[in-house]
Amino acid sequence: MFDELPGSEDRLAQPHSPSEEQDKPARNLSRWSHVIAGVVFCLIYFPLQHHPWSWLVAVAVSYTAFTFAIALGLSLDDADDFFGNPRAVKCAAAMLLPHAPILALIMLGGYGWLHIKPALPLWATEGRKLPPWDVLGIIVVWFAGTREGIWMASQIKRQLGRVDNSDVNA
Repeated sequence: MFDELPGSEDRLAQPHSPSEEQDKPARNLSRWSHVIAGVVFCLIYFPLQHHPWSWLVAVAVSYTAFTFAIALGLSLDDADDFFGNPRAVKCAAAMLLPHAPILALIMLGGYGWLHIKPALPLWATEGRKLPPWDVLGIIVVWFAGTREGIWMASQIKRQLGRVDNSDVNA
């Protein structure tokens, strides 16, 4: 029945399109990085919410998970590249050192963000599902994490010897 449709043979004989090649498991890791970070945040924050430091620790760990999910998703072709290649693990571990000062800035910003909030007007901090002050904090952390993850991916690719033409020009 479906074999009689016009062009059905042509679609079967064509090679995969570039969009289909982008749906590799590692690429999906970077696409789902915000969900991974949200789950990590919830897993850390809610069990420890009675501690005053729980919010900062949850932000720091979820930011790290977000950044590394982007970096590994963009730099590796699939999970076998990470678990099967000892150089990939070393390259990812080497990214922890440059990640530390940025993480310290994110935590310092989170501390300030939390302590400035009571001094702001009510329209900026309350009354909506997601107040403008919270949206601003989320956008800043998302932008910083995305840029750092892309930079980390280029460094990992360079160390593994997988430099694309697009990375050389950037």
